[in-house]
Amino acid sequence: MGSRLAGKTALVTGAAWGERAALGSVSAKALAAEGARVVVADIRDPSDLATEIVASGGEAMSVTVDVTDEERVKEMVANTVDQFGSLEILINNAAIGSNIPQVPVTELSGDDWDALMAVNVKGSFLCVKAAVPQMQKQKYGKVINIGSTTMMTGLTHRLHYTSAKGAILAMTRSLAAELGVFGIRVNTAAYGLVTSRLNENDFEADPEFESKVLGSRALPVHYRAEDLTGTIVYMASSDSDHMTGQCVVVNAGEYFY
Repeated sequence: MGSRLAGKTALVTGAAWGERAALGSVSAKALAAEGARVVVADIRDPSDLATEIVASGGEAMSVTVDVTDEERVKEMVANTVDQFGSLEILINNAAIGSNIPQVPVTELSGDDWDALMAVNVKGSFLCVKAAVPQMQKQKYGKVINIGSTTMMTGLTHRLHYTSAKGAILAMTRSLAAELGVFGIRVNTAAYGLVTSRLNENDFEADPEFESKVLGSRALPVHYRAEDLTGTIVYMASSDSDHMTGQCVVVNAGEYFY
């Protein structure tokens, strides 16, 4: 076990299922491996992940929560502080992912727009709102918002997803400016196309598609959730204490930002 995050408590949303489940779960395990006490949260029961972390020698607690429910989010943060005594790190990972069906803007329903925005934008806002008072008391905190390179390049037929990720970047910058005086750092980690169980079959079925994806990268390699945790640990640790309001892009050099 490492010690870069010893004595700190991390709350990771979206840690149990969905497109970013791998990123949420491996990030939680990476934080625990560096000594953090970890709270794993998801709308589906994430207790198996907490059990796995504890079995590996870490400290963990699980919370089943809908991040669009303000009262439940407040309870999640209160339970975190009751259990571990502090909250230094918040990772806003809960999201409806980019693997949603493609739909032209003229056919995108208001209900689908609202449902995605509620999780991807409102959910992150509510988690920050609930966590900030504790971080203000501590005069220290790290908020890591999970973004996407689609907010820079655009993604056709998924306007609501791309717009939500753009909102996350704007939220990061606004919060960094507002909360820096309290010692709270706010940054975004943005990723490109992560190889996962959702697209492995696509690559196998269409080698030309795989070749196109890899050929667009300065580093012509696949990267998985496990390859991204170094960025998360860095942003959560004191190594990045003088960094705020930034967007760190991890995309194997697909383009330069």
